[in-house]
Amino acid sequence: MGKLQKLWKGLLAGGAAGVAAMAALNAAVARGVEEPETGALGGEAGTFDWKHGHIFYRRAGPVDAAPVVFVHGIGAGARSFMWRRNFEPLAAADFRAYAVDLLGFGYSDKPSNAPYSADLYVELLADFLREVVGRPAHVVAHSLSAAFAVRVADEHPELIASLVLVSPTGADNLNARPGMSGAAFYGLLHSPVLGESFYNAVTSERSIRDYARTRLFYEKRFVTPRLVAHHYAVSHLPGAQHAVTAFLSGYLNTDIREPFARLRQPATLVWGKQDAANPIEQAGLLLRLNPRARLEIFDRCRLMPQEEHAERFNTLLGEHFGSRRTAAAPS
Repeated sequence: MGKLQKLWKGLLAGGAAGVAAMAALNAAVARGVEEPETGALGGEAGTFDWKHGHIFYRRAGPVDAAPVVFVHGIGAGARSFMWRRNFEPLAAADFRAYAVDLLGFGYSDKPSNAPYSADLYVELLADFLREVVGRPAHVVAHSLSAAFAVRVADEHPELIASLVLVSPTGADNLNARPGMSGAAFYGLLHSPVLGESFYNAVTSERSIRDYARTRLFYEKRFVTPRLVAHHYAVSHLPGAQHAVTAFLSGYLNTDIREPFARLRQPATLVWGKQDAANPIEQAGLLLRLNPRARLEIFDRCRLMPQEEHAERFNTLLGEHFGSRRTAAAPS
């Protein structure tokens, strides 16, 4: 939180004139954002009419095949685009693949009045699995969304056949609800002009590029102009700040220690050995809670093994789910 507080103080330092300048800059940012690309995953687009808004997803593969649901992580610019090297290969390997944009992210609705919380996303995933997929599914989920998936598997075991959890949080990281400081920070982020300015600062192209180079990827070559442009465009879709504000303030945190210990479904943990955002020591905590879980470590990798080592990742999925064949990742 220290870097965020420094940035916030910098925004406040300009006084009334600075606020006016920030308002003008915010308007310029909004005018300059291009539309993000829409067809990176392939497959067929669908919409789930949920109680808090329309949920966008894509589907591919044989209708009667075993379902696999991909759930993106949480953060500015996050959406199912992150599975673009895995979605179609799994569909080609005789699975019915789904990739969902969570409420507040990607092309799903982003209502300002939704009660963004871990409980909301647990309920959304459960309803999506029940009403859209319609039968027990294999779930592949990333970081904080992996924690939501663990809770769904624990609370609604009939909906999930198995789990592949990429760097899941909720053991000793992002497991606590916000205190007074988190609530105050949440209020500041919702203040007119200043909150928007802060959001624009942390979602600038430079910030996205720097974060991707230091946190998401071990190999800098994966931080392409296409990736940065896509995350920037998605993070500036109307309403995108609402869910991210709740995340930055700690309202999406959830504790998975007890649910993970109770899991009866097969679970594979996937971790980048050089993960700096959610260090691999977290895997040891989870394995002690549930020795039945399996751990796969990807060397020369941070938070995105599904991209940095896509072919190995896809092979792992096929083995975990019992596929007869796997497909190479698209370049």
